[in-house]
Amino acid sequence: MKPSNPSLLAADFLAKGYSDDCPLIETHAHYGPYQGAYLPVEPHENRVHAFQRAGVTKALFSAQSAILGDVDAGNAMTQKVVDREPELFAGYWVVNPRNAEHMARLAGDYENTHGFVGFKLGPAYHTYPLDGPAYAPALEYADAHKLIVLVHTWGGSAFDSPQQVATVAGRYPQVAFLMGHSGFGDFETAVAVARHHEHAYLELTCVYAAHDFAMLPAGSSTPIQLASSLHVNGIIEYMVEHATSKKIVFGTDMPWYSPHFAAGAIMYARIDDEARKDICHRNARRLLDRVTPTDT
Repeated sequence: MKPSNPSLLAADFLAKGYSDDCPLIETHAHYGPYQGAYLPVEPHENRVHAFQRAGVTKALFSAQSAILGDVDAGNAMTQKVVDREPELFAGYWVVNPRNAEHMARLAGDYENTHGFVGFKLGPAYHTYPLDGPAYAPALEYADAHKLIVLVHTWGGSAFDSPQQVATVAGRYPQVAFLMGHSGFGDFETAVAVARHHEHAYLELTCVYAAHDFAMLPAGSSTPIQLASSLHVNGIIEYMVEHATSKKIVFGTDMPWYSPHFAAGAIMYARIDDEARKDICHRNARRLLDRVTPTDT
């Protein structure tokens, strides 16, 4: 039987689990335990094996404990992992705007790191708005050094909505803003932000598990019933059509999602292989090439 998917890259993934012609650059991963959750890939060797099996050649990540607990201890954990596997891992320095001491020494602490490429912001976790003044020192520093900033985003959030990304993108034109989860629940606005701001990008974590976008009567704001089926139909295609494949980056929220599952969603989206390469590695490589990792 002739395969229904004409993609040569998809055929590679089906045959080998990875594609030599389409490596993956993971732009949204985490590290370390999470209270109350069993994470089978959390031991370091399991995580490295999972990335290698899927053809992940670089993983940008932050420590979960830095976001949800002790920011200094979590960032120190990230440094240890980068030091252990510098070819595979690069770090995001987590910023907590509610920790005044941490913010006061942010620039000095960051400049003493090795192998970091930017900041990770979790406004909703810290209940502080992305466009608020406490984030300004970090964003000003990121702008001056052309860093990557991964921001947790969610539609309708009072802390990290796509609209707030648009506000800070207007203020800091040299920052490469990655919209983590692509403004889940308000994909249309997130796509518009990526389209109108050259330095704002859609990061695909969570869109893999969204409902059939083409069938939602009110777009991505349609209330979702938990009992209904989950699909990936249409969302990636919508992003490519309205923002272009040059504005989308691969991410999985590892260890919460599998790199193979994420790659499969892209391989079976109704886009061509050149667009797949943009999403899987080209765009992230272009962003990494403009950032010099700290002290490397």
